[in-house]
Amino acid sequence: MARALAMATKGSRWIPYAFVAFFGVVLLANGAMIWIAFATWTGLQTESAYQKGLAYNRVLDQAEAQASLGWHVDVEFAQADARALAVKLALADRHGDLIEDASISTAFVRPTHEGHDQVAAIPHRYGGAYEARVELPLAGQWDVHLTVERAGEVWRETRRVYLRP
Repeated sequence: MARALAMATKGSRWIPYAFVAFFGVVLLANGAMIWIAFATWTGLQTESAYQKGLAYNRVLDQAEAQASLGWHVDVEFAQADARALAVKLALADRHGDLIEDASISTAFVRPTHEGHDQVAAIPHRYGGAYEARVELPLAGQWDVHLTVERAGEVWRETRRVYLRP
């Protein structure tokens, strides 16, 4: 019996090493994930995320007010060259009359890199047409936040555009 116990003990000496190896692999994998997370983080975060979440009902009210305006807004983006977008808007009110006295601003936000955002005004050209050429520093995806204001009324929309390299 003593011999059988000695053989069983001798055959199971690898078990503590297996536990140490298992936890070593887990720590190594977690360390690699942490390193990758810090190496690829662009620094983007939502400012005041909690307050924005609490104000969501206000966002819904603004969307309802915007829909009640009845404005017809046609937006077109076309790549002018490697680093430029041509932005065209056609505005009309609920009766189809052209809107010529609106103030249009755009914010071009890079969703994957901070520090490259730009703001541009889109001037009125003729009739209800507003056009501008916007130079952007990088190719790739951009979120375009459009704001149209007229006599205290506001229309907003966000579009994602892709600028080919």
